[in-house]
Amino acid sequence: MKDFPEVNGWTVVPLSGDLDDYAALEVRRLLDVLVDGGAVRMVVDLAAVGFVDSTGLNVLLGAARRVRAGHGVLRLAGAVPRVRDVLELSGVAAVLPLYPDVVAACA
Repeated sequence: MKDFPEVNGWTVVPLSGDLDDYAALEVRRLLDVLVDGGAVRMVVDLAAVGFVDSTGLNVLLGAARRVRAGHGVLRLAGAVPRVRDVLELSGVAAVLPLYPDVVAACA
């Protein structure tokens, strides 16, 4: 497991590629390992994600529920316009705070 940077006490999880059915299991496992390891303040960096589908949205929402159950917070950062539109239209952005970049999310 690679190390993830910490910025102002936030664990930053950079994702890349497509967050779809193919990648969902790996991303879910990664986020679960971080939550199980005690990460309670996480920022998922979506700057290098070009596409997200309903499976990817469910992975993000599931991780947020697990983090909240541990009295933590999960934020999303850096979504490109196409991904941001999906997050907003699906209602996920109303549940998970969406920030323009990692710096803003970790402030």
